[in-house]
Amino acid sequence: MGSDGVSNSADRLLSRVLLCAMLSMAVMMLSLSLYGAGLGVQGDFASDTAQDLLGLQSLAAMVVSTPVLLLLGLPLAESVFRMKRWLSADSLVLLGTGAAWLVSGWNAFRGAGAVYFDTATMVLVLVSLGRWLDLRAKERARDELTLLLPDRAAPVNVLVGQEEVSKPASELCVGERIRVRPGDVLPVDGRVLSGRSFVDSSNLTGESEPRAVAPGDRVYAGSHLVDGTLEVQCSAVGADRMCAEVDRLLHEALANPAPSVRLADSVARVLIPAVLLIAIGTCAYHWSSMGAEGALLTALSVVLIACPCSLGIATPLAYWTAIGEAWHRGVLVRGGEAMERLGSARRIWLDKTGTLTDGKFSLVEIRVTGPFSEDECLQIAGELEAYSEHPIGKALHGAWRERQPAGQRAPSRVEQFEAIAGVGVRGSLDGSTWSVQRGVGPGVVALLRGDDQIAEFELRSAARVEASEVIEELKALGLQPSILTGDGAVAAQLMASELNLPVEANLMPTDKLQRVREHPASIFVGDGLNDAAALAAASVGITVAGGSPHSMDAASINFLRPGIGSLPGLIRLSREARQVARWNLLWAFGYNGIGLLLAVMGHLTPILAAGAMVASSVAVVLHSSRLKGRRAGSRGPGAGPSRNGGPGTSSPTSPGAGSARTESGPAQAEDEKPAASFPA
Repeated sequence: MGSDGVSNSADRLLSRVLLCAMLSMAVMMLSLSLYGAGLGVQGDFASDTAQDLLGLQSLAAMVVSTPVLLLLGLPLAESVFRMKRWLSADSLVLLGTGAAWLVSGWNAFRGAGAVYFDTATMVLVLVSLGRWLDLRAKERARDELTLLLPDRAAPVNVLVGQEEVSKPASELCVGERIRVRPGDVLPVDGRVLSGRSFVDSSNLTGESEPRAVAPGDRVYAGSHLVDGTLEVQCSAVGADRMCAEVDRLLHEALANPAPSVRLADSVARVLIPAVLLIAIGTCAYHWSSMGAEGALLTALSVVLIACPCSLGIATPLAYWTAIGEAWHRGVLVRGGEAMERLGSARRIWLDKTGTLTDGKFSLVEIRVTGPFSEDECLQIAGELEAYSEHPIGKALHGAWRERQPAGQRAPSRVEQFEAIAGVGVRGSLDGSTWSVQRGVGPGVVALLRGDDQIAEFELRSAARVEASEVIEELKALGLQPSILTGDGAVAAQLMASELNLPVEANLMPTDKLQRVREHPASIFVGDGLNDAAALAAASVGITVAGGSPHSMDAASINFLRPGIGSLPGLIRLSREARQVARWNLLWAFGYNGIGLLLAVMGHLTPILAAGAMVASSVAVVLHSSRLKGRRAGSRGPGAGPSRNGGPGTSSPTSPGAGSARTESGPAQAEDEKPAASFPA
């Protein structure tokens, strides 16, 4: 993002400002006696020798002030000419300080008239200090948004059979196996095949504590191995990795300003010509009473006090700070526009499966219809589902494992396993063909031998542990939450009654899209491919961790940690950011407006005007910094208080991890093996 370039520019500017500040102090010391003589002090000043010394002091002040003009004035002039910003604040500052220095130089050479070298130098120092404050504030805000670990090009140990072969990380392919040791940085996204370790993913997911990973768990590029050695199978390399995708979205966040930012920029473009006209009018008005030099200095004061420095950073700094704070909470906000709209929304639509639920099913009831016991039916279904990736299949397999005595858990005996997309799973057991297929009703699956139904299993997906509290907080914030789901009416009503929410069931993706379009100022929270259209059409689309790539790309806000616990706190943060931005704008207009009136009346010197401009920028920066560290309102997984000022604590799983493995062996990535497609 060029943050290094911005940092170097800020450092060079600060060095020049400090050097020129010391030179300006010397100019002011030389000017003290000149001011005394100008006030008509008699005595030693009246002698010819004293007058000669005053003349030498004037020339010395000119000599010392010249480097200040070159070091601080030339960069401003270069910017004006390169970008052709003839009617900019920089051009007006150059015009005023240049005129003050030229008039002072002429008076110094001819030995008559007042000199204003101190005014010219201090104005340049203060203006440049204000520029440095703005640049540094933007740099810090950008740094908050670029907390990803850098890619490392160190060689990777690729496993060929049981032999290790060194290979550049850039040449890794999907499906290859690599070995990662303590202290290494994972170069790819993948699944753990063997080994156990703690991995630190704080710079990617915001988790402050390292999480434990075991065979079947997902790991992400950029994570550090704290201890242990892992064998990892690559599932995403290069630009397909999660860190690369997040990095791309961060670029979009910085390039997507809020509407109020664009409004402030438009006002600033109109303000400069207006200030120029006011300055010309002020100069003409005071010409007769103050003289040419006094009128020019008064006009310079008008230009300086009206400089839109604080206006230029008032709104973007507030939203950039808020976006950085959201990043600490494990939330990626793709631009100030999304943050601003989030704070003004009054309705929120929530998808059910994967959003309000965690995708985990629990076995509720077994209904036997054939010549087998409940335990026998569950054993057959559990063995069939040993290799299934579907949440319902995992639940059946897990329920079978729980009923086996500890230490006596037999492996699956299923042969010719087959996952049938949209139907279920099938396999051969003890010479018979068995299958588990979706049944009649939500969360109901049937066990069949051949074409004969033997039993039915009823499973239920419970709401996330934090869902009820999150819903109550959303209501307390004045929002109207509702559920939109493609699930059946029975399952949807169960969820609605549990969370006390209105619900619409049996919706197709086009139906969700229509509901969102009917309410322009609304939020839609989802995770699946069928939610992508609604996420893109909503005023603010939010996708939860583990969502499909299409939903992540369509949404304007992405949760990088499991759960929806961060949602209420994020909405509070967006509202606070909007209030801070509005206060900053009000301050910039009000403060500079009052100062402009005083300058037009001739009550502000150029140095005081420049100092007031710097103070205005400092006030905006300090007020925007109030948004940092406000994480108490974020609840649920991944939303606790931070430690040592770092990212907030989170659940012990990373996005998409946790329950993604079975005891029969490593789970496969979603894009690596078709899963049985039961309705969710």
